[in-house]
Amino acid sequence: LELDQRSMSVCWNQDPVNLTLTEFWIVEALARRPGHVKNYEALNEVTRQGLVERNTINGYIRRIRNKFRKIDPVFNQIQTVHGTGYKWAQE
Repeated sequence: LELDQRSMSVCWNQDPVNLTLTEFWIVEALARRPGHVKNYEALNEVTRQGLVERNTINGYIRRIRNKFRKIDPVFNQIQTVHGTGYKWAQE
């Protein structure tokens, strides 16, 4: 994973991933601390949109996963922690 905060761009396996700004913030927050669970409240803050529902967060995660899977069909770095939130898998 390559994150460039200046250009707000992401590359996976050297291929660019076309993320929205909110999706970038979520990936950056998860990948910054692999293995650390980000609960829904923390992810809500990351979106910078005020109060958003869990379903909205789940929708962002689904779209992010789909965008990574277009590049890498076996992408599984974003893991669900049921009832709590999400984490970026440790290597």
